[in-house]
Amino acid sequence: MASNDLQTKAQALNGRIESEAKGVIDEIEKNLLRPIARKSYACVVECYDKAGNSGNSEELEHCSKSCQYPYQSAHNIIQQEVSQFQNRLGRAMMKCNDDVSAMITPDVQNDARKMKKIEESALGCISQTVTQHIAMLGPMRNRLTAELSKVSK
Repeated sequence: MASNDLQTKAQALNGRIESEAKGVIDEIEKNLLRPIARKSYACVVECYDKAGNSGNSEELEHCSKSCQYPYQSAHNIIQQEVSQFQNRLGRAMMKCNDDVSAMITPDVQNDARKMKKIEESALGCISQTVTQHIAMLGPMRNRLTAELSKVSK
């Protein structure tokens, strides 16, 4: 029902938020998660070096699991934060959709001028939502940095 112009603009806004979010996540992954992962893997190698050929397999498994805990914890923190961000964004977009749907009546559907105004309203809401959520990426980065710095200690 939406015009091609509206769909194109909405897709561009979607691409913008995806690009911005990906940039933040990539930065977190490269600067914070990778060092934690490296430390975890180096620790596991130490477990195997200590166990050698004659070490107890239960102790090796316990050592290995405890080494991997910081990385798994960091990964979970990132996943939770990203999921919460996506949920907030989804709810905001759903509100835009609900607001626009409430304005559409049979007489509006048959009036191109009125439909154009509703589409402009929808685009405005989506644009505002994208702008607001891009602004939320900085605080999200800060939360992740703070949490991951605790894990890496």
